Amino acid sequence: DNIMGTLFVDKLDPQSGTSLELGSSGDTVAVNTGATTNLAGNVTLGASGKTITVPAGATITNSGTSTGFGFSISGASGCQSATQSIPDSTFTKVTLGNEKFDTNNEFSSSKFIASAAGTYLVSGSVLENGEAGASVQHFATIYKNGVRFLDGGQTTDYGVNYTFNAPTTAVVLAQNDYLELYYFHNKGSALTIGYSGQFQSTQMTVLRII
Repeated sequence: DNIMGTLFVDKLDPQSGTSLELGSSGDTVAVNTGATTNLAGNVTLGASGKTITVPAGATITNSGTSTGFGFSISGASGCQSATQSIPDSTFTKVTLGNEKFDTNNEFSSSKFIASAAGTYLVSGSVLENGEAGASVQHFATIYKNGVRFLDGGQTTDYGVNYTFNAPTTAVVLAQNDYLELYYFHNKGSALTIGYSGQFQSTQMTVLRII
C-alpha cells in the first residue's frame, strides 16, 4: 500500500556496506524551494550519458577550484633565447629556446605537442630586426603537424623592429598533434629576427580551453 504523509527523522543511514537510494526509475526527488541542501562529502552528479540541467534564472557560484570545463590555464609558451637569421622567401621554423611556462611538459624542440585531445587556443608573434627595402612581405605562421595552418601577413617599407602576429585562433588537436611557429619574408636577402632584451616578443603560446 502507498502511504502518504510526512516522515520526521534526523538521519537516514543505509544498512552496513550498502548504499542509500532515494526514489526509483521514473520518480522525481525534489528539494523544496527555500530549503538548503548541504552536501559536505564527495558528490557525483549524473552518470555517463545523462544530462544535468541548470534552469534559466539559476546561478552557479564557485568559490573553489574548477577543473575539466570552462577556460583553464593549461598549456605552454616558448620564446626566443637568441637572434635568428631567416633566409629569403622561405618559410623557416622559428627557434624558441626558452620556455615561459609548460604545465604538462608539452613544449620541447620549439614545438608544442598536445598531451591530450581537445580544443586549444594558439597565438604566435615574430619580432624582425633586419628589414631594409620597399614593400617587403612578412608572414608569422602557425604550422600544424608540419603543414602551414594559419598566417598573419603584412607588407612594410624601410623599417626595422616590427612585430608580426599570427592571428589568435582555436584549433582542435588530437593527442600528439603538434604546433610550430614559422616565419617568411621576401626582403631579397637574409633577415634577422629578435634582438637582445626583446626575445619574448618572438613567441608561441598554446592554451587548452576544452
